[in-house]
Amino acid sequence: MGLVGYGALIAAAASWIIIRGVDILNLSPAVALWIGSLAAVGFIATKRHKILLSISSLFLCLGAAEIGMLTYQEFVKAPAKNYSYEANVASGWIAEHGLTGYAFRGPVELLASATIGSEMLYGAVPYEIDGYSRRRCAVTLRATRHALFFGGSFAFGEGLINDQTLGCQFQKMSGGEYESTTYAMMGWGASQAFVQLGVDSLFSDIGEPSGIAVYSFLDDHIYRTTWKIETASEFPEYPFFSLAGDGTLEGPFKASEKRGLRLARDSYTFLRKFSPTFRNLINPRWFQVTSDAQAVITTARVLGAARQRYQALFEGEFIVLLWPRSRLNPELEELFVQELTNQGVIVVKVPRLPGDPSEAQLHALDGHPSSKEVTWVARYLFDALTPQEP
Repeated sequence: MGLVGYGALIAAAASWIIIRGVDILNLSPAVALWIGSLAAVGFIATKRHKILLSISSLFLCLGAAEIGMLTYQEFVKAPAKNYSYEANVASGWIAEHGLTGYAFRGPVELLASATIGSEMLYGAVPYEIDGYSRRRCAVTLRATRHALFFGGSFAFGEGLINDQTLGCQFQKMSGGEYESTTYAMMGWGASQAFVQLGVDSLFSDIGEPSGIAVYSFLDDHIYRTTWKIETASEFPEYPFFSLAGDGTLEGPFKASEKRGLRLARDSYTFLRKFSPTFRNLINPRWFQVTSDAQAVITTARVLGAARQRYQALFEGEFIVLLWPRSRLNPELEELFVQELTNQGVIVVKVPRLPGDPSEAQLHALDGHPSSKEVTWVARYLFDALTPQEP
């Protein structure tokens, strides 16, 4: 490449940096272009030191690749889902949490919205969160039993008002016989059910000593229980479990507590933050440390341990509800159900909502359940728990 070519590359690099700036997302391409440009200037000035030519070529090519990936991310790649919340308090309503990893901090009233690109999935949906980060239903004076609901966004009721959540719909189906409380949150899994049931104060206001606990399970929950690098990167306090060599359950532990996992998490976090190429080409599952079967067994055993904790606090059964959609493949589901059965956990498999499949989703671009599907699941659960007359 002649002097004119290198001059053009340097001019292009400088122009890109000036136009885009050196913000966090552009740091890797900017640094690569600066190093490449400086090496090119050194080579042109000395007209020797071929090592400078090699360095220049390497970093300019790297910078060009990073710019290409940044352009792909902005203009070609499907837009990510974005959340926004408005609250009746200025700040502090969502925070890192030493027990569960993160949580809504209540009491607070939130107006939740979500978009994908320019498409609104839901807007200004009110979430009422109490002081224990729970969603509760209208007070029922007839209640003789409690119903505690655990899980992730499906159990929480993302995009739905409190009254439309699984817990509140179940309370309605029971005619107020059950009083429901939801201990769920977007992104949570079996780990959070286990750790919450170890804190007596979270259940101190549950008046009825007998009832049920229900965990809503989806297929990706097996990698909310076992090590997941994206989660550990974003939420350092998130609890994980693993199986020891002899098959016993280990945990909960955090990434910061294990040197190898801490190094993997920190490296992943740094590269994902600064490099567009890394963000777009690296599959987080490459950092996976367990097989699908191991993750299934681990999750089942965590839920079995959660059952033991629940029954140390209350009289009643711990139920795992398999949501109609987002199920494990048949082989893994059979393994999961067998492990749960061995742990003494009741499993309820809910069939799909009859009719148009699109009616089960909150939005065509988002797989979260509509109020219609939630009502269907609540009805099926209540019927499964209600003795049938001969």
